[in-house]
Amino acid sequence: MRDLRLLISSILIACLVWAMHTFSLDYSATLNCNVKVVTNLTGYSPGAVAREPLVVRGKATGFYILKTRGTGRRPAEIELTVDSHHFQPVEGEPDLYTLAVSEVREKINEQLGERFELDFIENDRLTFLFTPQSYKLVPVELALDLTFRPQFMQVGQVSLRPDSIRVYGPVKELQRVTEVHTRNVTGNAVDKTLQGQVALQPLPGLRLETDRVWYEVDVDRYVESTMTLPVTVTGAPGDRSMLLLPSQVEITFRAPFRPRGGRIQAEDLALVVDYADFAGAGSTKVIPKLVTSRDIYSWRLKPELVECIQIEGRE
Repeated sequence: MRDLRLLISSILIACLVWAMHTFSLDYSATLNCNVKVVTNLTGYSPGAVAREPLVVRGKATGFYILKTRGTGRRPAEIELTVDSHHFQPVEGEPDLYTLAVSEVREKINEQLGERFELDFIENDRLTFLFTPQSYKLVPVELALDLTFRPQFMQVGQVSLRPDSIRVYGPVKELQRVTEVHTRNVTGNAVDKTLQGQVALQPLPGLRLETDRVWYEVDVDRYVESTMTLPVTVTGAPGDRSMLLLPSQVEITFRAPFRPRGGRIQAEDLALVVDYADFAGAGSTKVIPKLVTSRDIYSWRLKPELVECIQIEGRE
């Protein structure tokens, strides 16, 4: 009896060793795979499954083949992230797109794993039926919380790429969305231009076409100057003239610390009141406009408004 048990144990161990050795060897194999793609096609939900299985041939260990193609198992499933420009619409078939397998061969190889040596893919193209989804194009608003070093300031408008994005979701929810905000961009004692990527604030129940944007905030050193300038009128009809009170206004402006063309003088600046602005203002008080060819970052007037008195006939 003891010898019988020893014999049976020996046979089991031998079978196990044989199986381990056999399944560790490489074999030629053909696998059928279901392919799911995640993409960013405008107007569609992000995911779709190929209508036909992907058929691949290659070499793999017996363990890999058994795990992937075991009796009663579903076809292997692989998921690919593919940019929308790889998809081509099928003429006459709404929402149907094709994908050339050659353009995603490396991605397929990565998904099959290092234990599968890919030799050949039988499919030339895969077809996908995407589900249409409502969307709305809305602007991106950059959330800034910055403080600057003395004599430094933000210059011009913030640059965003993209500056508008598509938001996907139910029509009722989309009606409430007017813009998408970024996470806060913070900085203390800033003295140089800021740029980089910033994440977008998610919107519950909605999908954003991208989760981050590129931003750039121009920062420069400035010098502040104050001078008094006369205010003139432009565009008045030939039979009318304007009396301005006051006729001179104090302007305080910020310009580049090292301005092109040298220091800004009074003759480089002009304050004007356009008669068309006065006529359409519905008020006798207007804000003069600054006219200059020089770089001016910001400016303010004292007083801000001038009184315009219309006089019939030229003086």
